[in-house]
Amino acid sequence: MGGLATERWLVRIRQPGGPVLGAGVLLSADLVLTCAHVVGEPDASLMVELAGAGAMADAVPARVAEDGWVPHREGDGLWGPVGDVALLRLRWPQPAERATTLHRLPPTRRRAVRLYGFPVDADRGFELDGRLGGRGGDGRVQIKPEPPEANAVEGFSGGAVVDDETDRVIGIVVSRYRLGALRASFMIPTGTVLHYLPQIRHFVPSESVIDRGFASDRALRRDSGNEHAEEKEDEGLALSLTDFLSGGEAAPPAASVVVGPDDDTRELPLWLAVNAASGELSAHDRAALLADAPPGTVPPIGSLDLAISVTGRTRAEVAERVCGRMGFVPAPGDTFEARLRGNPLPLTLAVRGVDRAREPAGVGELLGLLAEQGCRTLLVFDEDDEPARRAATAALEFRFRLGAADRLLNDCLALGRHDLPARTRRVTARAQPARGALDRAGKSFAAASALKHRIAALRTQGPPPPGRSMDEIEEVVATATTAIADLSAAIGHLDALVARRNELRGRLEAAHAPARGRDSASRAALDLSDRYCEARDLLWHAPCDVPAAEAAIRRYLDALHGRDSDGRDSHGKDSDGRDRP
Repeated sequence: MGGLATERWLVRIRQPGGPVLGAGVLLSADLVLTCAHVVGEPDASLMVELAGAGAMADAVPARVAEDGWVPHREGDGLWGPVGDVALLRLRWPQPAERATTLHRLPPTRRRAVRLYGFPVDADRGFELDGRLGGRGGDGRVQIKPEPPEANAVEGFSGGAVVDDETDRVIGIVVSRYRLGALRASFMIPTGTVLHYLPQIRHFVPSESVIDRGFASDRALRRDSGNEHAEEKEDEGLALSLTDFLSGGEAAPPAASVVVGPDDDTRELPLWLAVNAASGELSAHDRAALLADAPPGTVPPIGSLDLAISVTGRTRAEVAERVCGRMGFVPAPGDTFEARLRGNPLPLTLAVRGVDRAREPAGVGELLGLLAEQGCRTLLVFDEDDEPARRAATAALEFRFRLGAADRLLNDCLALGRHDLPARTRRVTARAQPARGALDRAGKSFAAASALKHRIAALRTQGPPPPGRSMDEIEEVVATATTAIADLSAAIGHLDALVARRNELRGRLEAAHAPARGRDSASRAALDLSDRYCEARDLLWHAPCDVPAAEAAIRRYLDALHGRDSDGRDSHGKDSDGRDRP
């Protein structure tokens, strides 16, 4: 759930002599990054206090820096909220060693993070745990709190979001959402911050999302001296690139295009698409370059995680580049490729020069590994070799779907081997509908378990020829999906029994408390004690037979209230207060 913050770069922002407005991140001795809505107005007078580890520093006056104001805007139905960042300049410099840097790690789903801010009565700051969720059109990323009730509250806006694995600051908290039981926070990732505030680029030491040379600069030099100046850009290519990068449930896991190094009509759409999707374009450049773009040719910010050129590169060099983007550091004696194995990688990649790699087969196998770990890949070929493109795309699609099936099957096996046994150790399921649900779950789990070897065999056999179906993979998915549903239903029934057991425990102890002072030598007291012990033994025995325990409690309560063997008292009422015939 988190606790008190100790980070030295965390700052508190307040009105002079007034309340706390939010949080911020110290980027240098005199610059602080925060949200525009925390500041309020571009000419606002603020006080900034370093509230991390060590002695509390004096409050420092601050104002919005030149070109440091990007207010919140509602956007539209496609983009949603946009902007909402601000860069503050402190009147007096602070110790530079307290500052931090920002990193452009891809905000992938389920990535564990920490949020920092200043809720009420937490003067030194507070941290919360969460996991990243889906992205919005402006590059914003949802943060799901863990546990769900530990949602960010007022005072967290502008605070840092830190990646758990690398301890790097990867964005700032921008807002929170609450509707009934739904709770979520959102962050602006570093790449989107740079989109609005390119002047802080030197506080972001991580490499560019786009490899140098991925697209030719000559495609942008379309002046009167360029012999291709009058050629029209390939709008069809721009639409294809945007369709792939925009993703969605029906989007393919792999696609390929041809962009020759001297074809300016296709170089420019490629350059614009990867820069727009990765967030590498500043807000000014994006507006200038994409203002007249045809509808459907501008991909969302944050829809591309890495554009990598593999021309002349080895398999190991490509693996190192991907690890660098993810912030992965291999263990001593391990390789970069080994570090990528076993980690879900829900990235979207654009890979250029697959037909000009130094180790074509090795790079192809690495891309297959990445696809199996969850990467969607756009292959950019220099030459139009259609059979090679179809084969490469089919291989990546096969590995992607194989990996998804394997992960689904592993989730199923985890439910059957860990989650379900954990419940059956607590309670039994002797009666319907729990008994029937447990039987169905057992049969479904057995069927799914038998398919584990099928995954290994399919991986060895490789992809079917292009155009052939992948029925075997779909069979694994269907079987695992059914088993997960049946196991989840059985777990739900068992959880209900556990809840009922806990309720009965409390009911028994509450009823027995007044009886503890009775004359233990009387026959009635001894009978009462025996019935209490019987009920208690059933409730605390594992696994608990809940219906049997419930019947034992009824017998105890009948004895406690002087009811007859049929459970009726002198007024003809049963143990639940109902009339009996």
